[in-house]
Amino acid sequence: MSLVQPILIILFRWIHVTTACVAVGGVFFLRVVFPIALKSLNADAAHTMLLRTRRIFKMVIHTCILLLLVSGTYNACINWPKYDAMGPVGHSLFGTHLLLALIVFGIALWLLIGPEPRKDHLQWLMITLILMFLTIAAASVLKYARDTHQPQPLEMSRQ
Repeated sequence: MSLVQPILIILFRWIHVTTACVAVGGVFFLRVVFPIALKSLNADAAHTMLLRTRRIFKMVIHTCILLLLVSGTYNACINWPKYDAMGPVGHSLFGTHLLLALIVFGIALWLLIGPEPRKDHLQWLMITLILMFLTIAAASVLKYARDTHQPQPLEMSRQ
């Protein structure tokens, strides 16, 4: 293995984790912190601030989705032999992580369509936040299982 491969593995892992932190932090901010701050403004000022913040968040979350897809694809390709060696456990954990991530991406993109937020956007942000935490939990279990998996020797068939 050349020096380039470990650098790429670390770089793409760092991009994946850091981008996930930015995305989760952004959703947490929009759902928990920002609504409390908006209460101190009059209705027109609060709506203007929401639209400005939403526009910036849209650019951030689109960038996060792109980086997560690129880095996740690279990480999956590099780790696939380990997931394969784990058998059904590796595949089910990877599939759960991927499915939850794609659901989160879909909800985030859907919520940000159009110039105005949906009336129920706070409820959907909470659902997204919970799904993000579940996605991270699946990734954590997958990494633990990948790092601690001991390949089992094949048994000789009895005659």
